[in-house]
Amino acid sequence: MVRVSERINFLRDEIRRHNKLYYAQDQPEISDSEYDALYAELKKLEKENSSLITSDSPTRRVGGEAMPSFKSIRHKTPMLSLENTYSGDDIKTWIERNRKLVSGGGVSFVVEPKIDGIGISLTYEKGVLILGATRGDGVTGDDVTSNIKTIKSIPLVLSGNFPEYLEVRGEVYMSRSSFSALNDERTRAGEALFANPRNAAAGTMKLLDPAKAAERNLDCFIYQAGVIAPKTSLKTHWEMLEYFKTLGLRVNSNIRKFDSISGMLKFFEEFANKREALDYEVDGLVIKINEIELYDVLGSTLKAPRWACAYKFPAVQASSVLQSVDMQVGRTGVVTPVANLKPVHLGGVVIKRATLHNFDEIARLGLKIHDSVWVERRGEVIPKVTGVIVSKRTGQEEEIVEPEICPACGSVLYKDDENVRIVCTNSFCPAQLERGVAHFASRKAMDIEGLGEKAVQALLVNSMIKDVSDIYALTEKELLLLPLFKEKKAAKLLEGIDKSRNRPLSKFLFAMGIPFSGEKVCRLVSRHFGSLEKIMSADESAFEEIEGLGDVRAKAIARYFSLPGTKTILAKMKLRRVAPESDSAPVSDKLAGKIFVFTGKSPMPREKAQELVMAMGGKTSGSVSEKTDFVVAGDKSGAKYKTALKLGVNVIDFEEFLKMTKEN
Repeated sequence: MVRVSERINFLRDEIRRHNKLYYAQDQPEISDSEYDALYAELKKLEKENSSLITSDSPTRRVGGEAMPSFKSIRHKTPMLSLENTYSGDDIKTWIERNRKLVSGGGVSFVVEPKIDGIGISLTYEKGVLILGATRGDGVTGDDVTSNIKTIKSIPLVLSGNFPEYLEVRGEVYMSRSSFSALNDERTRAGEALFANPRNAAAGTMKLLDPAKAAERNLDCFIYQAGVIAPKTSLKTHWEMLEYFKTLGLRVNSNIRKFDSISGMLKFFEEFANKREALDYEVDGLVIKINEIELYDVLGSTLKAPRWACAYKFPAVQASSVLQSVDMQVGRTGVVTPVANLKPVHLGGVVIKRATLHNFDEIARLGLKIHDSVWVERRGEVIPKVTGVIVSKRTGQEEEIVEPEICPACGSVLYKDDENVRIVCTNSFCPAQLERGVAHFASRKAMDIEGLGEKAVQALLVNSMIKDVSDIYALTEKELLLLPLFKEKKAAKLLEGIDKSRNRPLSKFLFAMGIPFSGEKVCRLVSRHFGSLEKIMSADESAFEEIEGLGDVRAKAIARYFSLPGTKTILAKMKLRRVAPESDSAPVSDKLAGKIFVFTGKSPMPREKAQELVMAMGGKTSGSVSEKTDFVVAGDKSGAKYKTALKLGVNVIDFEEFLKMTKEN
């Protein structure tokens, strides 16, 4: 045990050291695969020796139960806003004003990128992270420690010569690459897209489930000291930032120090030209007086410190005219309004179309057809209409009418107020069909070899398929009528179709393009029910029992399977010998019919425990009800444990659970 504990301690220290080198110093010494190997070894040793697990281990970043709400935290010192400047003249005025307030003496400046993210405060006691809070209104914020701990660039334990107590301020953000990946995933799942990385970061910080927050890949830069005890002897902000790096805190590499305004303004120009190449959004620069002793002398207004200001970059913006609005129907039936604009040059390209997101956004902007509008484009983000130039209205503008009928098929649209969208629920809708069939046949779905984009288009143009079930009625004779197909190619497609008839149920569900249902959600549903027949007969409450699904997805999935169009297609699938197989057929019926709920910390990953239950014919749920048979309670069990006691549900510990699931 001594040797194991020594190895575990070594791995923790080594992982922390490499985190510091990678995030704080930008000087990695090992490859990603070598880092992953260290992390995997530590995780394995901790799993085998659960008594040696500590709360500050690098493996403890993701965990804990979803919380009912966030607790309010009062900041020890207010997190103030910054005064904005927009030109070199504004900055000169700001500098002159401050020089008058400090009697003589040299003043230097530190310039930092203004990250477009979410302001946060981190508190460390004896080097250990004990609190992460949002800025909130500047006086009080939310305790989001559980989500903060999932961010890899924020150390759980400081290194170097840290003080007894340290509170620092920083900016949590989502990188452009992570934002793009997240919206791609939400597109596949039929979910509403985030408008920009800042909104995505803010939405992530509000998630009550830290495991879901961990999937979003947030990042963080630290930029300011809050409270330090005992006080340091550091004289300048620049020295403070350098000190932060020694502690393992991540500081932006584009920070510069200046003694003159001319050098500062030259840097503004240089940075403005290169900011689009960065993997994070920057909406300006922050200028701070470097000498810390002057902070108390200069003080602050009610809203902002006098010793710092923000220089805001002008957005890549131009004016245009909204000529018309198209209603675009997506693969999952979501109808999105898209602006047709008078062509305008913006950021080196000609913009003719821009997203309007949804009808709530149109109402918020007060937008009308023929309005003069402001259009913005940042980096590679889709252009968007950001405002109306009301002064240019002529009285000829027309209201944008929210459609009640699908523009592609004429079906009545369903208004999903909860998710701010309108949806065409007709499975035969031609606007959805081409994208829907291509998705159905894709590698991650039914993986039908030979049914690529060109083949799908050819089949649709010739009316050989009217919905995805018709794929399984295709014959060689029909395929050979199309110029695209010869005997060999037709045989290959038919073979691919035949092989797909018994794909795993989770793949089939993903292929069907169910709203709000990506691959992970489809796996959860598949494992919970085990068969397509049980899914089709389930009501909304049955879907709500699935841990990790959530009320919104449960409602959407239940509604999808209740639609006449869905039932018709699935009936045709059955007649055409499409029979999805259970992903994980039970290996015994020892727990048949029993419903388990897990709460608190456990000696094994919760997903593994849930799979163990399902492998023995049982079911798992994310909430406790009178139908629950057992609540398996680990350390620090919360609300689920209390609910179980109140309802008289059997509560067992993990030792009893393992005995129950042990096969003779």
